[in-house]
Amino acid sequence: MASSPDCASSNCSRVFLTHEPSLAGNVVFLALFAVLIPFTLALGIKYKSSIFATAVAAGLALEVVGYVGRVLLNNDPIDRSDFILFLIGTILGPTLICGAVFLIMPKVVVVYGEEYRSWRPVWYSFLFYALTALSLTLELAGGLVSTIRDDPGQTNPGVHVLVAGLAIQLIALLIFVGHAILFAIAVHTRHHTLDVKFAGIYNSGSFKAFLCALALTTLLLILRTAYRIVVIAEGYGSSIAQSEVLLLILDGLMVLLATLLLLVFFPGRILRDSWSQPSTQKFPKTPLRPIRPAPYELPSTRNSPTFNPTSVKFSPANYSPRKFHQVPPNPQRSMVDSEALW
Repeated sequence: MASSPDCASSNCSRVFLTHEPSLAGNVVFLALFAVLIPFTLALGIKYKSSIFATAVAAGLALEVVGYVGRVLLNNDPIDRSDFILFLIGTILGPTLICGAVFLIMPKVVVVYGEEYRSWRPVWYSFLFYALTALSLTLELAGGLVSTIRDDPGQTNPGVHVLVAGLAIQLIALLIFVGHAILFAIAVHTRHHTLDVKFAGIYNSGSFKAFLCALALTTLLLILRTAYRIVVIAEGYGSSIAQSEVLLLILDGLMVLLATLLLLVFFPGRILRDSWSQPSTQKFPKTPLRPIRPAPYELPSTRNSPTFNPTSVKFSPANYSPRKFHQVPPNPQRSMVDSEALW
């Protein structure tokens, strides 16, 4: 990084931006992200999706912090503290939104039926929660280390850690896409009966639109994460990192559109009762043995008022060993052996 000859404070010994950020563009994104926070929390309360809504709202709040730092950089582009606000806010915010997206897939599985899931719910939750937590930790640590020091020997490890955190987030998104593809294949190929309990959901047009919105949201977040990996790997002083147009489009706009899709097609509203349905139902490892019916006693015909003993005739002359000979049942008691049925 170049040094600023006009900066008298040691706090400004590195120049992270070589231009003044656009005040209007950054204020617009700041305002939009801030306005979406109360709407997100209100939807979470209304549709009983507090965890999902809290994760999205926290991500939006971090985006607001990031763009506050960006607006402050308009007055002083070489201020280290403002750049740290911008970097940490815009890096961690989308990670929390990705974590909220990961909460949706188990609920979609519940709608169609647990028979179609490709992973056990406990493994799904453990994997994505662990990847999200690890990504957040590495991004925070890498972002701080790469900005609070001036010596490249001390900042380069921070850059590498930050790139690793973003790479883990990208890997988690790609695993999520792979899991969704496997689930879609299972729905179309496995010969299971769909759960009629939620037939009104998966047969509705809004649910199909919700699935398309979820796919587009994931794609937008993948594009944004890939862009930030390239920016951080190239360095804060690279041309791609200094391009504000690319930042506002490939980062700010991608995250904004992804969040809008999540709110317009809010999962708690589309999935309704299935959203509160537990997705950790345990199934036996071996299939259950079929239940055999108990022996059934045929009613006796001797006690019937229409029974006529003289009408029952048996002629030995008609017997032939080549013909099927049926032994008449015992008139006293006739049992159907259930073992013969299996």
